[in-house]
Amino acid sequence: MQVYPLESITLEEAIEKQFQIVACITREFEGHQFLGGGDLGVVPGYNKPVTTVKAERVIADIFHAEAALLVRGAGSAAIRFGLHQMLSGGETVLIHKAPVYPTTKISLAMLNIRMVEADYNQPDEIARILTEHPEIRAALIQYTRQRPDDSYEMEQVIRKIKENRDIPILTDDNYAVFKVKKTGIECGADLTCFSAFKLLGPEGIGVIVGRKRYIDRLAQESYSGGMQTQGHEALAVLRGFVSAPVSLAIQAQVNEACVKRLNETVSIPQQSWGD
Repeated sequence: MQVYPLESITLEEAIEKQFQIVACITREFEGHQFLGGGDLGVVPGYNKPVTTVKAERVIADIFHAEAALLVRGAGSAAIRFGLHQMLSGGETVLIHKAPVYPTTKISLAMLNIRMVEADYNQPDEIARILTEHPEIRAALIQYTRQRPDDSYEMEQVIRKIKENRDIPILTDDNYAVFKVKKTGIECGADLTCFSAFKLLGPEGIGVIVGRKRYIDRLAQESYSGGMQTQGHEALAVLRGFVSAPVSLAIQAQVNEACVKRLNETVSIPQQSWGD
């Protein structure tokens, strides 16, 4: 079977990304602030720790987005919150013709969102399905492969959808952030969601980056003090971001070396059972 793995950034590109992340952090934090533990609670005017507000600004800067939000519930909750903002119960989302990631499938069922499939590997089919189904109100794209033979490129799928329908697009970038050159939001999506834990960050914190109008509404809805990401957690997210690109690039190099070795033809002398 022909497969089309995502193209990982090089180690040199990862180092450059690391420098960019540090530059974004230093524009918002002074050295002693980043080395501290951050504040706690719900500060009047922000309804969250000041450290968290500053970290969210950094994250938006890193991904060239209008806004960012840290949420509880990791990447699964980030996707759930994003879908909730884009769609109302009973409305329809466009998805890839492939098995839906289990927690995303649960979110769609919880929100009573209907699904229409299109093969994202076939741009003409995307256009046809959007024409045939005017009830589609948003699109969901998973960055990583859902089928072994998936070959679609994120930017191409987003462009094809936007060319045919003016609908919001949410991308699930789990396992892709800092491994590939562009995130979904940088490819033209409206919201990109992923887990900080997969990027050496704290357990249970999800990240949403994208259009300010969606993120502002989510922040207003998530007013409870218990739902806020605390300052020390927000700083841990950023510290993970600093380390993740280089760590993931080294991992990709090792993966490629292993694949090369496995694919090499090795001559094994035949032996009889009596030897």
